[in-house]
Amino acid sequence: MTPSTMQSGASRSLLLVHADDPVQANRLAALCSHYGHRARILDRHALLREEAADGLLVSCRRYSADIRLALTGRPALARVLFCSRLGAAEQEALLASGVWLVPHGCGEQERIESWLTLARQLQQMLAEGAQREQALEQKLEERRLVEQAKGQLMRQHGLDEEAAYRLLRRTAMDQGKSLATLARQLLLVMGR
Repeated sequence: MTPSTMQSGASRSLLLVHADDPVQANRLAALCSHYGHRARILDRHALLREEAADGLLVSCRRYSADIRLALTGRPALARVLFCSRLGAAEQEALLASGVWLVPHGCGEQERIESWLTLARQLQQMLAEGAQREQALEQKLEERRLVEQAKGQLMRQHGLDEEAAYRLLRRTAMDQGKSLATLARQLLLVMGR
């Protein structure tokens, strides 16, 4: 059974809640229930333990190292931080790691569902950006390998750039390989 599945089979997400004030922790837990979520209140020690859940809501008056570790160490969770005392550098670092910031304490009528939705969107946007970045880095690496192999062919066989590229491309097609795979193999054989 996953964190977001109840015994009855109905889907309700499990949200982890932490606050440095017990009243605030209870308020957040009540708001979770109001919006149809299950809540588990975490003390300072439990905050740092790995636990399967769908989101993490933290409300604090003082932003501590424990809270920073809990928020940045759980990238798979939608994370929302209610805190009015954060410097610009801390805010930027948290947003860059996918934490949605609410610049005030959690109020009695707080719309946590909206904040969770925004946190999930931020998390998804950052994940997509990381995937795009990884794909671009891979393409750059492949391009670098092809350029190096082409350079080796030019030096060792006296080919011009266009002829070296045509030879690489034709050989890759004949062998059913990508240019990058052939270039990598060629560089290994030629000793770079």
